[in-house]
Amino acid sequence: MNACIENRPLGRPPKQRDQRQRILLQAAKIIATVGYEQCSLADIAGELDLTRPALYHYFPTKQQIFTEIAMTAVKGTFEYVNAAIDEKLSCTSQLRALMCAHAQHFENNYWLVNATIAAYGGISRRELEQLNDFEDYRRKYEKLVNTVIRGGIKKHEFRTVDVKETTRSIFQLLNITRWYRPGGARTAVDIASANFDLIIGGLAKPVSTED
Repeated sequence: MNACIENRPLGRPPKQRDQRQRILLQAAKIIATVGYEQCSLADIAGELDLTRPALYHYFPTKQQIFTEIAMTAVKGTFEYVNAAIDEKLSCTSQLRALMCAHAQHFENNYWLVNATIAAYGGISRRELEQLNDFEDYRRKYEKLVNTVIRGGIKKHEFRTVDVKETTRSIFQLLNITRWYRPGGARTAVDIASANFDLIIGGLAKPVSTED
C-alpha cells in the first residue's frame, strides 16, 4: 500500500479546515436561489462533490445548516456594525458609519445574509434551532439604531421623530438584496451611502427665500 495514502474511516470527508465554511456557503447559495424548502442535503452534497455520509459528519440535518447560516449572519452583522460606531463622533456620523458598515458586511457575506433573509421570511423561521438567540441579536441591533436616533434628537442633530418608526424605515433601506448585485456598477456601500444622504437630506427641495 502506498504510504502516502491517508487511511480514513469510510464516509468521512477530507479533514479540510474550511470544510464547514464551504458547506455553509454552498447551502446558502442554494437556499438564496431556490428557497429553503426546495433545498435538500442531497443537493448540497452534490454541489460540493461530497457523499451524503461525508456531509452528515459536519451537519446531520438541514435545520442545523440553516441555523448556523442564520446565526453567523445575524451575529456577524451586529458585531461588525457595533464595532464600526465611534460614540465620540456626532450621531449623524454614527448613522452613516452604521449604514455603511451594514452594507459592507452584507457585501462581504452576500450569500449567507441573502439566505437568511430569504428563509427567515417564510415558514423556515420555525426551522431555526436557536430562534431565541437569533431574535436576541435582532433586538440588540434594533436597540443600537434606536440609540443613535435618540442621541441625534437629543443633540438637535435630527428633528423630533418617532424613533421606532424611523428605525423600521432605516432597516428597510438597509435591506438592499434587490438593489445590489455582486460585480455590479455600484457597491453595497455606494447604495447605503446614497440612502443615508436621502434620510439626512430628504426629498424636498429647500424653499427659496428670495423674492
